[in-house]
Amino acid sequence: MWLLDSLDLVQRVRKLWCYLSVWRFKQVFGRDAGKEFHVIYNINIVPKGVVFERPEPKVKRDNYKRTQNLTTVNSCATTRAIGYLVYTFGEMVNIPPTIGSDVETDEKMDMSFISIGGVTNLKTCDVLRDDSNHFLDFDKRSIVHRSSRLPIIEFRSDVAYGLIIKTNPHSNPERAWICCAGFGERGTSGAAWFLATKWKDIGKWAKKGPFAIITKTEVNSDESTVPIHKFRTSEEVEDAARRYSATVATTTTTTTTSRTETTGLSFTDGGTATQ
Repeated sequence: MWLLDSLDLVQRVRKLWCYLSVWRFKQVFGRDAGKEFHVIYNINIVPKGVVFERPEPKVKRDNYKRTQNLTTVNSCATTRAIGYLVYTFGEMVNIPPTIGSDVETDEKMDMSFISIGGVTNLKTCDVLRDDSNHFLDFDKRSIVHRSSRLPIIEFRSDVAYGLIIKTNPHSNPERAWICCAGFGERGTSGAAWFLATKWKDIGKWAKKGPFAIITKTEVNSDESTVPIHKFRTSEEVEDAARRYSATVATTTTTTTTSRTETTGLSFTDGGTATQ
């Protein structure tokens, strides 16, 4: 009898642990996770007459033909990002997310989703422009504070920066809107990898509230992605932007001073070089 009681206790503990894990998962991804949740990619139309090139196969196949009739195409980064997220959903909830394009969901606002890609994705644009986004935005070659437009990160060719934002839109506050975007493809897929694999850490920090994370991927691998900024309030973003501006100003002053000491030249307020 005691053995049966012990087995029953183990089963109860396992059920409780599973319940808590799903509960934590839904704190990050919203209550629609495991119900009606969407992963949205941006769709690209292939111009007529375009023939895609592929590497020559290493093994000859008599029935192999090159692709000539694609109507749409997606990047490898988008494919990787979707794979990371769908795999994680499959581990945590019974119902997988619906995968669709931004064109198909263009007019749908009353839903929970993760959008893949930057401002080339219509749903990412919805996340960034919604009044509930008090965090970040893209501005040419920078990630900026949405309100002040002060830069926090400047684009660098040797680093792929990514951006994760979660909000609850004012028009439908029970929904969760999340975007994984970046400068370059690796920035986007790296951000998606980080969200998919580090959601437990995000949940411990952000709970069920909105948040923003800036990531960087320094090598050509999504698994090298690390967070460099984490925000839960607009004030935290503004503080980081001001610190970045101060750092840039200090660096500029130091560089100018170094040049003055070297050349013996300085600049007046009017910008005229004097000696």
